Amino acid sequence: MLTGEPPSPLDVPPGCPFQPRCPVAQDICVTSPPPLSPITSDRQVACHFPGSLISPATSPTAH
Repeated sequence: MLTGEPPSPLDVPPGCPFQPRCPVAQDICVTSPPPLSPITSDRQVACHFPGSLISPATSPTAH
């Protein structure tokens, strides 16, 4: 679960908008928007490190 407050839509940080609250954020997250990466056949995630925290099989929303 992410902690902290989401950024203001009027003042989104550069790079990944979740990087201020992401526990796996690294330097690239601050400077570069993340690409979309497939995590399942019908789902994508915008992240430089997809799968770093939880895999689709262990996600609470996985069926």
